[in-house]
Amino acid sequence: MLDEREELAKCLILIEEKLGWGSSAHWQNQDFDAVRERIADETGVALSTSTLKRLWGKVHYDSAPTATTLNTLARFLGYENWREFRKPLPLAENQVLQNTEPISPSLPRSKYLLNQANWIWIAVLFITVFLTGNWAFRNGEKRLEYGVITFGSRPVAQGLPNTVIFNYNAADSNADSVFIQQSWNPRLRFRVDKNNQHYASTYYYPGYFRAKLVLNDSIVKEHDLYITTQGWLGTINRDSIPVYFKDQQIRKNGVVAVTETDLVKQGVDLQKVVPSVSLHYVKPMGNLSASNFTFETELKSTFNHGSAVCQQTMIMLLCSNGVHIMQLSAKGCVGELGLSFSDLAVSGKTNDLSGLGVDFTDWAKVRCEVKDKQVTLFVNGKQAYTGQFEKDPGKIVGVRYGFQGSGEVRSAGFLGKEEVRML
Repeated sequence: MLDEREELAKCLILIEEKLGWGSSAHWQNQDFDAVRERIADETGVALSTSTLKRLWGKVHYDSAPTATTLNTLARFLGYENWREFRKPLPLAENQVLQNTEPISPSLPRSKYLLNQANWIWIAVLFITVFLTGNWAFRNGEKRLEYGVITFGSRPVAQGLPNTVIFNYNAADSNADSVFIQQSWNPRLRFRVDKNNQHYASTYYYPGYFRAKLVLNDSIVKEHDLYITTQGWLGTINRDSIPVYFKDQQIRKNGVVAVTETDLVKQGVDLQKVVPSVSLHYVKPMGNLSASNFTFETELKSTFNHGSAVCQQTMIMLLCSNGVHIMQLSAKGCVGELGLSFSDLAVSGKTNDLSGLGVDFTDWAKVRCEVKDKQVTLFVNGKQAYTGQFEKDPGKIVGVRYGFQGSGEVRSAGFLGKEEVRML
């Protein structure tokens, strides 16, 4: 078995392959912010940007990653936990790998060609056997049959954190395996006991999920699971359980805000670390289409010390089948920004996103207009971007703001026929 460091290196390579963003050697700070959001969306656990940068060697750090961090990385790759990820190959597979020897370059050319020919015939024979066996397996495969199947869920509390109890009954089936998939992401699929009826999962962040009951490899039941907030919710995002600020704690003189004072009271040493802070508003918004809407907001980053000098700020419109992401920063850092609207991704490295640079000594006013999937984004009254996405992201189900350190929001709402005023 590989040691822990080698296993971690393998894990990080697999994450890079899953993301498909190219080598991490070229990742910038906003890329690690985006990784953090992807991991949080798929696992319900928010690893800090600084933790991710330490894992990828961007920041020197001698301590080993925590069990929570390792388990979260493994879950992001579709494993139940780090232990499952580290499980060695079955003995037979290990023996095959260990007993396979490369052709020695010191062999005479005639023997080398003979060995090469033998290997070709062996490969042909192997493929033939595999295809024949695969055909026989598929023709003899047991057809899934089932009768009355039930699947539902209920949160056990209001607010966050929140444990969700999944209730299911798959006994009336000939399925060999039963899974509960927590959202649209097939990597968040966990095997459950066919003869049991309950499975519990704890959620630490709000969001919208479409849970599925899977028999063998067939989805037979699904339903929407909506983890909402009670008004506004502030969080200091940490590797395990976040620090929460309830609605009444963050409403201050007509704004919602997490201030430097709030952070210090929670034991954050702002001289040593820049925390990731979020403001969430996740509540039903009617039938507000994520392909046709107008959103307006005023926000301000209020921390610009140390590594937060760029004041990178994120606005996320959470959707039932996707997400829209807008970023702002100090004017000199716009090359590090990016935009994402459903399946459309835009990088500040290869696009002119200079209009997303702002002076946060004053309020930044953002207006996002989407009509038939055509996006037009305005910042402080000037057009900053226009583009078109293709995939329907469903309904808008919530809003999330992200700050490096402290930040505040003065207004937020959706205009038009489906008007929703959040602040």
